[in-house]
Amino acid sequence: MSAPNPCVLRAARPRHLAQSAIASLAMAASAVAQSGSDPGFPRMPDERGSFGSAPSVRYAERLPVFFPPSPPPMGRPVVPNAAAGVRFPAPPELAQYVTEFFYPALGTRLATGTLNEKLRKQLNAYRADKLALQNELVAEVDRLRGTEAAVRGEALAALARRQSPKIAELEQHAEQLRRDLITSDQNWSALRQWHLSDKQRRGFSPIEIAQVMRAYAFYQNNLLPAQRRLLREISIELLFAAESTAAATAAQPFVFFPPEPARVLFPDELTPEVAARVTRYQTNKSVLKKELYDAVYEADGATFTFLRGNPMKALAEKQASRLNELETLAEEIRRGLSAAPAPRVERSPLSPDLDARVQRMIAAYLAAQRDAAKKIDAILLQAKNLPLQATYRFEGENLRFLVVPLRGGRGGPGAGAGRGGAGAGAGGGAVDPRVEAVRAEISAVADDYGRRLADMLNERESIRLAIGEAMGTAKGGEGDRALIAAMRIANQKEAAQAFSDYRTAVFEPGFSPEQRRLLFDRVVERLELPLPRAELQPTVLADTW
Repeated sequence: MSAPNPCVLRAARPRHLAQSAIASLAMAASAVAQSGSDPGFPRMPDERGSFGSAPSVRYAERLPVFFPPSPPPMGRPVVPNAAAGVRFPAPPELAQYVTEFFYPALGTRLATGTLNEKLRKQLNAYRADKLALQNELVAEVDRLRGTEAAVRGEALAALARRQSPKIAELEQHAEQLRRDLITSDQNWSALRQWHLSDKQRRGFSPIEIAQVMRAYAFYQNNLLPAQRRLLREISIELLFAAESTAAATAAQPFVFFPPEPARVLFPDELTPEVAARVTRYQTNKSVLKKELYDAVYEADGATFTFLRGNPMKALAEKQASRLNELETLAEEIRRGLSAAPAPRVERSPLSPDLDARVQRMIAAYLAAQRDAAKKIDAILLQAKNLPLQATYRFEGENLRFLVVPLRGGRGGPGAGAGRGGAGAGAGGGAVDPRVEAVRAEISAVADDYGRRLADMLNERESIRLAIGEAMGTAKGGEGDRALIAAMRIANQKEAAQAFSDYRTAVFEPGFSPEQRRLLFDRVVERLELPLPRAELQPTVLADTW
């Protein structure tokens, strides 16, 4: 089976320009959605050390590897959903490094207790320097809010001249930390017996290729930071690969725009000049991604590389100037967008009093989700060493959860059966009372969430009746439509407030590329994305997709 390749993007309406021919891969990568909006990677291997139907092979030193969550697209709120299970939870300390390319290597060090004092001091010094630069940047942005565009632009340019060299030095420090934290036995590929350059009977699935592209972004030396971001982009796109470009577009309609992996939607109506720049930007980026994809595919597992020099380093040198040109083009797009008239803001069809009630209701709904998620996450963190698997998700107006005891979490043959529903499982035996206690705690959180939701549903019905009275009983259908519109607008306002700094980092002209990355890192950290649990180092390849 030949290797699937990205190709040049087609010209289309701007919001659909994000789709590359990775989207035309023959298989839909229908992975289960992880926290936020992105599909996750394959499930954890079983206790034998194999994925799915792979042979039963035992590896004594399969270490946990933690990859960071992907930032959500701008304007799409993060839905709090726990990564499946409580085994191999991410060390909480990783949350402050969620945007760093040394995140996986640091995670393995923390989980295995191999972070020495020297590296700890370097890490703390790096974090302190980064926070100082972030605080300086944010303070100046806040100071300049509301000033005239010319004054603001001049002040931001002066700050960029002062900060950019320091941020570039900081990024070099991060790269050195990435190298120092990686060891040969802790590398994601240390035990892997399959590579993309192999001749496989069944070929490779988009998810497997995505795994490799993601691993290269975090572990491969001699790549430019911009190339690492492109590899993350490729990995995410592969997970949305579908049987047709149209299907992939529906699954992932967003445009990756610097600082990647930020994702946005451009306005439907753009001036011809801006639309042409967006098309050129996407086409030029697609060419760079194809070159990078092909290079990784060929290099993964290649032998006798010393005869060919260092292909990844050569590609970095080849692409450096074009990557800089891409940043320049992105800034031209920003300036074109800022000069366009502001889009019309949709107004609520309700009276101010009723609209305020709708906004309070939406805010209470989102707060209830956040509170319930935090409580369950705290319960699962306390239960991380118990023999159980646990998941939860918000589904419509319900909180669904599942707590399943693992081997060792239930009594022997002859013991009484555990409670039904989520607690029951094959094999009989009484469930460990500690597992039952976890289930009871989560159930109490779910019950409290249900009561809060019931209050909000009652309020929604009260608002609906009040709208009907204001419009006349004969206009019930029109009142329902007005309520739905008001709720949609309230959701948009909540998202706009939550993502205001995201929008600044991506779209406001005047920042240097280094400053955008620094500001976006702060945005992602403040989103407090749930940290995915670990994957064990991969070994053998499954027989089928």
